[in-house]
Amino acid sequence: MTNPTDPSEDTDGISDGQRILDGQQLTGALALLGAVDPVCVEVLTRLNLRIYPGEPGDRTAYVVLDVHGVSIGVKRRADDLYLHADTTETDDRYIAFEINGHGETDHTTHPFS
Repeated sequence: MTNPTDPSEDTDGISDGQRILDGQQLTGALALLGAVDPVCVEVLTRLNLRIYPGEPGDRTAYVVLDVHGVSIGVKRRADDLYLHADTTETDDRYIAFEINGHGETDHTTHPFS
């Protein structure tokens, strides 16, 4: 994991304490442990993990996983679990999601287009 970005070294607009673990780092770390399944390597190479400090009242940091062109963010707030899905980089029209095995629910990704 990288160190937080120093605002004085801000070259890409990130100065909010974000930490990043990219797929190349993760794949390299796993390779040190031995052979890694090629399918896992392919997915992990494209994976990006970002961690932001929690806001006041949050119980956890905000963790964002970028994979398959989608960003999934999650954090525990004082009274709930916040889950965010960003599909703006894809042409997906719907997200089919399921919570705790209670069946899939479709949600439109571009309600005004």
